[in-house]
Amino acid sequence: MLAGRVAAAYAPAVETLTPPYLLLAAPILSDPNFERTVVLMGHHTEEGAVGWVVNRLVEGGAKALLPDEVARTIHPDTPLRIGGPVATPGLIVVHREPIEGIESIGMAPGLVVSATPEVLPHVFAAPPDEAPVAGLLVFGYAGWGPGQLEHEMEEGSWLVLPYDPDFAFPSDIAGLWERSLARLGVTPGRVSTPPSGVN
Repeated sequence: MLAGRVAAAYAPAVETLTPPYLLLAAPILSDPNFERTVVLMGHHTEEGAVGWVVNRLVEGGAKALLPDEVARTIHPDTPLRIGGPVATPGLIVVHREPIEGIESIGMAPGLVVSATPEVLPHVFAAPPDEAPVAGLLVFGYAGWGPGQLEHEMEEGSWLVLPYDPDFAFPSDIAGLWERSLARLGVTPGRVSTPPSGVN
């Protein structure tokens, strides 16, 4: 199957892409920032797009980086995800439901973002062993300027999977990219790499 045909089949018109949805790195995408990634998209307009990689983790989990007094408020197995190559001043929490008394921003239906430490015990007290988890603790994000993501989609770098909480808020990232592609009926080995010079 040629990369261009995959793009045509699985990259719907941009005007139909209303977050939340999942962006899957196409098998031909070799950018180390995004190779084999699954990205939860929370914002996409003509002005640009924002999302978070859900299947890359910081070794040692959240407790390895959080101060002890903060780490004690969450389950010790809580993962810390590398949300993308754009750094943020601190960690943010992407969660599925607003929490009373917690300052947050609604990004898309069923998608809320908070940066206050008070949110942590509300979202991460339970063990993260069943999908969908209540939220994602992330550092950094993936961002695209006006028209940039659309151009990358036209090149065949990305595929689109309709929003599914089990894929957007996974408890286990092992094989998540492959399982996401399989949901679209795409097998990585069947997608050919474009000729040299074509990305």
